[in-house]
Amino acid sequence: MNASESNTTNSAAPDSGSTLVPQPSSYNDCMTCRVIGSGAFAATGIYALRMARPSAPGSIVGKRIMGGLGVCFLVGSALRWQM
Repeated sequence: MNASESNTTNSAAPDSGSTLVPQPSSYNDCMTCRVIGSGAFAATGIYALRMARPSAPGSIVGKRIMGGLGVCFLVGSALRWQM
């Protein structure tokens, strides 16, 4: 075995000539995307809270679930806006 054969390795690492595209660490949406995304979450949250009102048809447990989901969607809307 000569010196050139002993130094070769069979690795799956990319060669040094390949280029890597750097990914941004944080993603910023455009204002339109923020408005539409936050608005969709807010509208869903308001709808769910409306279905949880006492005069709406359904069981007490179902109304409580809808109320919880409504609050979660409204919080999601606020978080989506901050993203």
